[in-house]
Amino acid sequence: MIKNLLSLVSVFLLTVSLTAQKKSITIADFDTWKQIDNREISENGNYLVYEYNPGMGDGTLVITNLKTGKTDSIPRGYNAAINGNSNFVAFKIKAPIDIRRKEETEKTKKSKLIKDSLGVYLLQSQKTIKYANNNGFKLPEEGGNWLAYKTIVKAIKDTLSVENDSLASDKKIKKKEKTKNDTILVVFNPLEKDSIVFKNVVAYTWSKSANKLLISQEEKDSIGTHSTLVNFDGETKKADTIFSSEGIIKQTVLDKKGTRLAFLLSKDTTDIKNYELFVGKQDNVKSFNEASIKGLPKGWLPSENQDIYFSDDSKRMYFGTAEAKVIHKKDTLLNAERERLDVWSWTDTELQPMQKLNVKKDQKKTYLAVYDFEKNKAVQLADSLVPDLRIYEDGNPKYAIGSTDDKYKRASSWSALFLNDFYLVDTEEGTKTKMLEAQNRIWLGPSQKYAVYYNRKDSVYYSIDIATQKHLPLTKNIEVAFYDELNDSPNDPRPYGVAGWSEDDEAVFIYDRYDIWKIDPSGKDKPKNVTKNGRINTTEYRYLQLDREEEFIDTKKALLSVFNETDKKAGYAYTNLQKEKAPEVLVLDNFSFGYPLKAKNATTLIYTKEAYTLYPDLWKTDLSFKNPVQVTNGQQQLENYKWGKVTLEKWTNYDGVELQGLLYVPENLDPNKKYPLVSYFYERLSDTYHRFYSPTPSRSTINKVFYPSNDYVVFVPDIIYKEGHPGESAYNCIVSGVEAMEAKYSFIDSNNLALQGQSWGGYQTAYIITKTDKFAAVMAGAPVSNMTSAYGGIRWGSGMSRMFQYEHTQSRIGGTLWDKFDLYVENSPLFKAPNITTPLLMMHNDDDGAVPWYQGIEFFVALRRLDKPVWMLSYNNEPHNLKGDSWGNRKDLSTRMMQFFSHYLKGEAAPAWMEKGRPAKEKDYNKGY
Repeated sequence: MIKNLLSLVSVFLLTVSLTAQKKSITIADFDTWKQIDNREISENGNYLVYEYNPGMGDGTLVITNLKTGKTDSIPRGYNAAINGNSNFVAFKIKAPIDIRRKEETEKTKKSKLIKDSLGVYLLQSQKTIKYANNNGFKLPEEGGNWLAYKTIVKAIKDTLSVENDSLASDKKIKKKEKTKNDTILVVFNPLEKDSIVFKNVVAYTWSKSANKLLISQEEKDSIGTHSTLVNFDGETKKADTIFSSEGIIKQTVLDKKGTRLAFLLSKDTTDIKNYELFVGKQDNVKSFNEASIKGLPKGWLPSENQDIYFSDDSKRMYFGTAEAKVIHKKDTLLNAERERLDVWSWTDTELQPMQKLNVKKDQKKTYLAVYDFEKNKAVQLADSLVPDLRIYEDGNPKYAIGSTDDKYKRASSWSALFLNDFYLVDTEEGTKTKMLEAQNRIWLGPSQKYAVYYNRKDSVYYSIDIATQKHLPLTKNIEVAFYDELNDSPNDPRPYGVAGWSEDDEAVFIYDRYDIWKIDPSGKDKPKNVTKNGRINTTEYRYLQLDREEEFIDTKKALLSVFNETDKKAGYAYTNLQKEKAPEVLVLDNFSFGYPLKAKNATTLIYTKEAYTLYPDLWKTDLSFKNPVQVTNGQQQLENYKWGKVTLEKWTNYDGVELQGLLYVPENLDPNKKYPLVSYFYERLSDTYHRFYSPTPSRSTINKVFYPSNDYVVFVPDIIYKEGHPGESAYNCIVSGVEAMEAKYSFIDSNNLALQGQSWGGYQTAYIITKTDKFAAVMAGAPVSNMTSAYGGIRWGSGMSRMFQYEHTQSRIGGTLWDKFDLYVENSPLFKAPNITTPLLMMHNDDDGAVPWYQGIEFFVALRRLDKPVWMLSYNNEPHNLKGDSWGNRKDLSTRMMQFFSHYLKGEAAPAWMEKGRPAKEKDYNKGY
């Protein structure tokens, strides 16, 4: 007994010792924390490539042999691609970060910057070849042992005549050699070490599954531009010129096997260029006469703004057309003589801000046409009336689906109904048959016998018989909802969607909240719940498509993701979608599992599993999911830090509704101590129970690892809403949840509570402090403070009016400003500013395209006038959330937010920027920390 007691004491002391050795996460640690990015598996399933990148600094490209476990690392490698034959890996190599810092601080000219190198890693010999001054590379998508890359070399140009006054007093003309950097294309077989070089290359493209490369070259002289097309065959190692002409070539493309090609040519010498389409085989390229395109509107030509592509069987070619470009006469006016204005008209389908954002896109708008090689016939498929087209079945279908939203665009800015009319387009004749009006989406079966759609008006899925155009209700008599059951906004709930189709369109598989239903689109067979127990067990099943080129689901053995809404367990399962039977669960555990990545030509799978304290490392398995092997070890990083723990919580809000939430606490929590609590929220987040959070600087919200590591408790409550009362709804759920946590856990310091939210969460934060002084401090990012002024504003990121948001979506008012004025005032924190006693820190950036910057300004100037403690961080040229690559701004926000909370919740000294601000004249050198 004494021996066992001593053992327990030893274990306890060891645990305390290990915990004591760990450190709290600091801002500086964000720079060194490494994440796994850009994973790729070889087609034969033998090799895995990924990047292991720190937050700031030099990352590593890692290449792992999945059979032997042997790993090689390439410092600063990134953007890797494994060739189709699984023989080598090509990648870029960055210059060291110290050099890049020096270049930027010294404002080095772009031409003098150190460029990336090209790296090629030979998988069999495990050797690496490097080439400096890389300017991009490309590989065939499937098969092949070749790659092509651009590189910069110093070349001796032709001698130029120059006048040298200092050396030639007789003014004779001397000859002087002038050097210039040239960009060349190297086509290289790293296995055989064969290469061929091409000069004056402007574009190059591989065929998808053959060692054939199409190269476009340009040479300019005083007369104009001369273009040449060269075909390189990797099998014969020959390069043949197949076309040569004056003019500029664009949109070069090869079919899958490299036998057919197409391109555009313009001989126009002005900046405005119209193009001629050329098609053919390697030895026979001919101009395609646009007059022969059936249905092409008068004055239209092939367009350079649409990628040309072939069907998989090379029987068809798709290309874009548009109105011929015209040269507009230039005036000779002074700038002072020109008018500059935008004309807003009530008849516009899009507001001027949206039109201005879309000017370039609209100028480049193209309309799809198709050429059938066997019939020697071209047809215009899309037009200005039905502009958008979706092509199915590897590019060789009988029908396409066309759509137009023109009738609904104008109203969408207040209705929040983004609707389309849908057409069945005959790809052989170009005829269009209207299938649907005013709906959101349609799913066409791969065999093109049926289509299905969800009718937003009666919440029922219908099928359409393509041959007869007959509509048939499919889910009308099924006693479950096929739309979002948790929708609490005044808008049509969205459907859960379609998983896919069985072969020959015999069945379509449709999701409800939990299960998958097999439904006969002809209506002959009774609908079947083929996952059987999802709703019974509150378990969501969703189909996982492992083959990205799949047309039909393998119904006998379909892989599903599994997620339980109640306990948040997740995993994978197999099921036979032909039978009404509970799926065979392969894995179900207290983790979150990622979407598996399957090797194209092998059964090897790579997947991730994670939890709050489990790093999302990569695991290897096969289709059985038995005997998984851990491939990476990012988890070791956690050993250095104090982390945290998370629990799934339940409580009842003030309206008597049971809710869920998450409570994050320090890992070495002392139940006899008091810890400050920060509550973060955004709609419903309890399903993220098993999510892993890396220690990274904030873009707008608190980091759920950083704060517990520094002895904070973080509470994340779910929120449900009542129409017209979003502010009060948030108060009912958030404050009731905080009170429930206080009552349940004595270690929560009730005198030091805080709120933090961004965007919609920022609004709710601002609203709550007008109702209570319970919180010692709050941080609100990009809050709407005045719904009456925000209602008529513009979402500058999209150019849309903000009306739809307040009437029908997230803001949930449910009516116009003039119909429900009292509700807009009731839910606006600005009008209750005098009630606020809580210190407030805001972030609202001056390039916010979602919530107008003036919303933060309105709130700030009101509180400032009322002598309330308020600060606003406004990051220059930053959007709604700080950009991902704005590392300095993100670390700065993390620093200031932690300083703010540490002052008010832990009693630490206030930094200078909080005590006396930071003068604008000092912004370049004084952080005010």
